Amino acid sequence: MKCIEITENRLVAPVRPPTPEQARLAALKRQKDNASKTLDAERKRQKVAKAQQSLQKALTVESPA
Repeated sequence: MKCIEITENRLVAPVRPPTPEQARLAALKRQKDNASKTLDAERKRQKVAKAQQSLQKALTVESPA
């Protein structure tokens, strides 16, 4: 048997379910990540809206009275 065959055929230990504490920490981390992504998206949206508004204002030529 070749060395590579031995390493490929090793049994992988079964993955145990997380403890309640670990599951809670993982859930809180996911919530934090989602909130961070949502905050970044909202900031970008507001930045684009402000840029569009200033562009529209710059393109609108007011006639002198």
